[in-house]
Amino acid sequence: MFLFKFLGLKWLIGLTVFGVIAVVGVAGLYLAVVGGVDIPGLSDAFRVDPEPPSPEVLARADVVEQNIRDAIEDNSAFFLELTDQNLSDLLESELSSDDRIQNLEVEIRSEDVEVSGELAGRIGVGFSGVIGVLLEQGQVELELKSVSLSSLPTPGFVKDEVQPFIDEVLDINERLRESGATQIQAVNLDPGVIQIVGVQAAGATVADSTLAALRNAVGSGGGSPQPPGANVVPQGRTGSESGSPLYLALGDSLAANVGVSDPRDGYVSRFHGHLERERNETLGLVNLGISGESTISIQNGTQLSDALSILNGSDQVAALTIDLGANDVLSHLGSADCLEGEAGPRAAACQARIDAALDAFSPNFRGILAQLDAALDDGAEFYVMTVYNPFDMGIGLPLEDFSSGVVADLNALIRAEAETIGATVADPFPIMADNAGAWTNMLGEADIHPNAEGYQALAFSLAEARG
Repeated sequence: MFLFKFLGLKWLIGLTVFGVIAVVGVAGLYLAVVGGVDIPGLSDAFRVDPEPPSPEVLARADVVEQNIRDAIEDNSAFFLELTDQNLSDLLESELSSDDRIQNLEVEIRSEDVEVSGELAGRIGVGFSGVIGVLLEQGQVELELKSVSLSSLPTPGFVKDEVQPFIDEVLDINERLRESGATQIQAVNLDPGVIQIVGVQAAGATVADSTLAALRNAVGSGGGSPQPPGANVVPQGRTGSESGSPLYLALGDSLAANVGVSDPRDGYVSRFHGHLERERNETLGLVNLGISGESTISIQNGTQLSDALSILNGSDQVAALTIDLGANDVLSHLGSADCLEGEAGPRAAACQARIDAALDAFSPNFRGILAQLDAALDDGAEFYVMTVYNPFDMGIGLPLEDFSSGVVADLNALIRAEAETIGATVADPFPIMADNAGAWTNMLGEADIHPNAEGYQALAFSLAEARG
């Protein structure tokens, strides 16, 4: 089932139930009752196949499955809201006679999830399990808090046996990787409802409805102002260069030059040339930027570990830049939830997306900067770049003001974390301002990334920050 590949709850709940069966094994007779193992003279006498899911349950589950598919078809970000009944129907629909389980129900509570039901047999055995749902670096961690049979708590040593079993079989991270939804930002539990918010590996994109509204409002305009910095950060001379000391660039698709065909037009190459002129020395250039990178994926992927290897290696790193945060937040700003409907960007679903993204950003970003700062040589230049607003065309749409406010909130978090470690902040937000129509590929190719002029503006923000 796609949802539970995505969230891991199917395995969580299924393993809880299997864990209950294992717990019953401690008593021996209970296993005979439910037919979990073969005990001569007992198992056959008490074994009873449970009833299959009813047509009503299967129909309701199909509706929920379709709603889930619709929500996660957005390859940029996702927002799911599911009820107790939704989860109960989905799980009930998956049961078979081999599972020896019936009357399965899920209760979402404010701090955990309870699963209850009955182990099928001549003598029904009620069970319940309480599961804590934790989130660590975009991955779901599951903790079996308790297991009960017929309202009787199991001994502590049984719980200790069940948890490793869950950890081994419930490889949640692998399930998440299989589904592509590897970057969960928040799992919010409220009585009766669970919300799952996150971003996809593809990075920030724009919903068709959002793009259509922007194009219609701009018309054939968008203007063609020239960005500052033509003489300060012209096109660079290389996309990479061996040598020591070197300039090490980290980040997302902006560092990776998405939006231009020649890497020398990117802000990394432009700033590399600026550094060489200002320092009056030749610098190596290593650009580790990866398109779609977020503060979650960089910690689970190769970019950060590769950067730390370089910083701890024999080459001297004279300067380091990093841009992160756009994919954590802009993916949600570009969603249909933040434009469609009467409420527009003030809609509850849009606000829930943004709140989750901002709440998850700071601790992730703090940990990344701390690791880089600890490995960076004393005296090395360290620059942290803020985020520009690709939705600001200067045409007065509600989305523009709202998105600028959200980006300003994100940039305040970026600035605070950078200043805590003494890094220099480069701020392209006021330089790009309302020129996204001219300095990005948004209106022509539905691409939020800068064109050559936009990358010049980003590089100029670094040059300005350097002074």
